[in-house]
Order: sequence, then structure tokens, then C-alpha cells
Amino acid sequence: MANITQRGNSFRVLVSIPKGKPITQTFSTRAEAVAWGGRQDQKKSRGELTATSGKTVGELLEIYLDMVAAKSDSGRWNRMRIEKWLQDPISALPVAKITAHDMNVWIDRRSKDKTSYRAAGKTARQISGSTVNREVNLWSAAFTYAVKSLKWIPNNPCHGVNRPPEAPSRNRALLTKDEIQKICAAGRIHLDPKLTTKTARVTATFLLALETGMRSGELLRLRPIDYRKSERRVHVAALEIGGRKGSKSGRVQASRYVPLTGRAMQLLDQLLVTMPPDQEARKGLTQPPYIIGLDDAARDVLWRKVRDAATVTDLTFHDTKHEACTRLSKVPGVDVIALSHAVGTKDIRLLRDTYYINDATATANLLPDQLALNAKAWHELGSDPT
Repeated sequence: MANITQRGNSFRVLVSIPKGKPITQTFSTRAEAVAWGGRQDQKKSRGELTATSGKTVGELLEIYLDMVAAKSDSGRWNRMRIEKWLQDPISALPVAKITAHDMNVWIDRRSKDKTSYRAAGKTARQISGSTVNREVNLWSAAFTYAVKSLKWIPNNPCHGVNRPPEAPSRNRALLTKDEIQKICAAGRIHLDPKLTTKTARVTATFLLALETGMRSGELLRLRPIDYRKSERRVHVAALEIGGRKGSKSGRVQASRYVPLTGRAMQLLDQLLVTMPPDQEARKGLTQPPYIIGLDDAARDVLWRKVRDAATVTDLTFHDTKHEACTRLSKVPGVDVIALSHAVGTKDIRLLRDTYYINDATATANLLPDQLALNAKAWHELGSDPT
């Protein structure tokens, strides 16, 4: 309860804060002091007045970035987003006062932004709902950290926010032989078969992704010790505790083994021979050397240059995962469980809806004339379907 003391002609109110410094205020009348003290007591009872009341959203983001976000598989992406948010007015707000309404305002403002990257001949476009939702997920993870680890706030303000609708999943057709040859030519891999230049190595990384379905980050942190040639597989260790993504089954595999085609082993063998020497350790990753020898930023820039020079449109590096999943699913004997283990996707629905490119025409060409093989034809039954 607020403590009120008279000092001459004024009244001083002192409100104690558990595990924090008390707050005080001075008034000219006792009635004003009692009213203010009562309001503070009500805030204390609602959990709005705590030792962390002065902490800002920006302070939370900085701590979360250093302790969690920068150490995950998506560390570079997380850092770019959080550093941008630290310049946003929302970072100056007290974290204890952030509500779902504040997050809805941010979501509405963010949804009206344009993309910052402008490829050759392209203009900035509207931020997609999927991008906004991914950023909301990062916000939610930071607030969950404030709730569970820091004990700064009682609830996550991202719960119940109005998320924008997801953009339709990408459904780019499989790469043609001509498109792959154009990319190889643009990467000048035929002029550098030993893969000594960075451009040739990033082109080889693209081809390796097509053969394995591995993500860019997974490929770039592969070490010689991870390559088990005699077993025709590579070991992929997850950076995040418990695995790269969550699993509703309650059991997740922190790492996995990826099977290798003959072409994948040829690429890895050559990349190993010309592996850059004296590599420096990368923050948050295991010790070098790394087989490919490129960091994510260099891979991204070089890949975009090769793709644009090849004049192959509507293609991202991550599309290689779609490509590999679709082709691998058509290999006899590879069932959906083996496929999910190989590509590291724990949710079978995600595998079906996002990473598999369905071709109904190809399926139709595999079908027999009729499925009910023992049924009589309609004209044999004496009925007219019209």
C-alpha cells in the first residue's frame, strides 16, 4: 500500500516495488496524493508496476538477439530484422506496456512497406503476408523469452494479433535442362572444373542443393568430417536446441543424415580438393574448415549475379529444395517418411503443400484406363451416362 507522509505544505507518496526501486511523487494536497497512490496500488495488483517497468522493447530485442536469435540457423536474417526494429519507434516503448493493439498497429504499418531489394529490371513490390507473419513469429519468440526467461512480462502481446493472410506457396515449374545449363554457363563452371573461383563454387553449391535438397545454411557449414563418402551420406547438425524446427509430436531429431547421389559425391569431392585454406571461424558455428568456404552473404550476392546473368526468371536459391523434394519423391522405394528425414522437414503437411510440386498431368499419364478393374463398362450395363 502507498505510504503518504506530509512535508511542510506538501504530501509525498512512496510506492514500493518488489525487487526494485520505489517510486515517489509529491502533491500539494492529501486528496491528490491518496488518489495517485491508489492508482499505483491498482497497477501493482494487476502486475503492471514491477521492477522491469522501465525496460524498453529495444532492450529486450538487444538481449534476445545476443542470447538467442543470432545463434540460430536464421541468425543473419534475425539480425537484419532486429537491427531494423531497433530504429523503429516501437523499440522506445516500455516492454511492460506493449499490448496486442500495439503489435496490430505495427503489423498494419509493416504490411504497407515495400521490399528493399531491387533486382535488375525490377521495382520494389509489396511485402507479402508470409514475410510479415515470419517477422511476427520473431517478435513472438522475443516476447516469449521476456516471459519465460527474463520474467519481465506476464503475457506475450503477440498472442491473438491480427495476422495477414499467407501468400500462396511458390509453385515454380521444375527447372528445365536448358535452364540448368544456362546457370552453369553463367557460373563459368565449365571453364573452372576444379572450382577454384568463388563464382564456380557458388554454382557448384547450387547444383549440390539440387541433388540433396539441403538449405543454403546447411551446405555452407558442412565440414570434411561431415562427409561420409563410404556411407554415401553427409551429416547435418542442427544449430538450434532440439532441432531446426519444432515438432508437435514432442520428439525431434537434433540432426540428420542426407543421402547422396553419385553426382552429389562428385561435386563434394571436387569442392574438397580446392577447399579454401586458412578459413576463419564463423560466429555461432562449429570450427572450420568448411567444404564450400563461402559465408551466407557472399553466397547470396554471387548466386543472384549468376542467376541474373543466366536470364533464368522467377528462381530463388531455396527453390532447389522444392526441386530436390519433387524429384526425390519419384524415386522408387523412397517413401514419404524417408523423404522427410532426408530434407529435414518434420511436418508432412509442409512437405506436401510447400516443397512438393504436384503435376496432375504426369500423374494422369500413369493411370490405367479405369481404376475399378472388375467393374463392367457403362455400355455393358445398359445405361447411358448422358
